[in-house]
Amino acid sequence: MPLISIIEPEDAQGALAEIYTDINELFGFVPNAMKLDSINPEHLSRHWSGIKQAVQHPSLSQKMLTLIRLIISEAQACEYCIGLNAGLLIQMHGMSQNQVNEVAKDPSRAPLDEKEKALLSFVVRAIEDSNRVTAEEIETLKAVGNSEREIFDALAHGTQQVAGDIMLNAFKVEADMHH
Repeated sequence: MPLISIIEPEDAQGALAEIYTDINELFGFVPNAMKLDSINPEHLSRHWSGIKQAVQHPSLSQKMLTLIRLIISEAQACEYCIGLNAGLLIQMHGMSQNQVNEVAKDPSRAPLDEKEKALLSFVVRAIEDSNRVTAEEIETLKAVGNSEREIFDALAHGTQQVAGDIMLNAFKVEADMHH
């Protein structure tokens, strides 16, 4: 149980019940990370909207976005998100456990094309120290084919992961089981 109260799907009403139904349709269950937000349905709505945008991103691959989440969560020591994203990389993106472990330690080993590998490295570096991002770095990302929108969206995805990791760690949200 997390350190604050959550509302289970069977007890949800109104807008919360509607969001839970939408989440269940995509995932087949309501993850504990989403239940944490049940204390504030408006926050859950924003969180869920961000997830749907990422899942439906027109040009950033799901593999790269999942790798962003994994690597950021490793830095934040968020066991919930490390397990979830490692599982997604193995089950949905064909990576082995060894590959996942290698990339978590060294993002340059990510099985991505040059464009996305550069973007992944940028997001990791920017989150480590946002003040050291340079105009030249942005130009290099564009030179390998990334649009400014892709650069923005990838970094926004990483920063949202940091926030989520902090919330999940602080409130001691447990891993989802048997789903």
